[in-house]
Amino acid sequence: AGAGPVRQAGARREPVVPWGPFKGLEEGDIDALEAASLAPDAGYTLPCGSRVIDLVVGAGPQPRRGDVVYCQYKVWAGGFRAGPVADWTYYDGRPYGWTLGTATERIPAPVDEAVRAGMREGGWRRLVVPAAYGEVGLRRINYLKGGGRYTPAKAGFAIRPQEVAYFDLVMLDGGSGRCDRLLRPQGVAEADATRLRSKLCMPGDVSTDGPRLV
Repeated sequence: AGAGPVRQAGARREPVVPWGPFKGLEEGDIDALEAASLAPDAGYTLPCGSRVIDLVVGAGPQPRRGDVVYCQYKVWAGGFRAGPVADWTYYDGRPYGWTLGTATERIPAPVDEAVRAGMREGGWRRLVVPAAYGEVGLRRINYLKGGGRYTPAKAGFAIRPQEVAYFDLVMLDGGSGRCDRLLRPQGVAEADATRLRSKLCMPGDVSTDGPRLV
């Protein structure tokens, strides 16, 4: 199988955004990477069955089990950018953080394993994950203005049990602490820290205002 689309972060052209895998990329570059990621032989398959497709290889730290990492992510049931979005950190107004090696309700075990498989800070990776949410599936999420989310008890499935899920992830903090320092600052209570918002984990990007939802 082919290795798929891979680009070293930060090379060529003036930045369109100030940090991360899209720095230095023009719209056409991003479209080309996305198109290449859809090839049937793009990427490689892990022993667990998940397919890993690196669109941009990050230049930052490579986290190890036990490190706190933060990713912006987006999930679909029908393929990348196909059909409704099942889950998206954009609506939270901040990247999602978890301890690598410890699966969560939002980052199931096979996704955590695929992130541990060499993803670096500043990288852009796509995953095709069989039975991503196992027997429980993922039910439709209601997003709240200003951030926050809840799932009604009788919500329908966004991704059915044992269904394939398609994940698009950008790692903003691979253990360097750049997100953790801003979104969980010392001396700030955890309840207040959860109200902090930032898209890129840059000092001028932090606020307590959530995204505007329609």
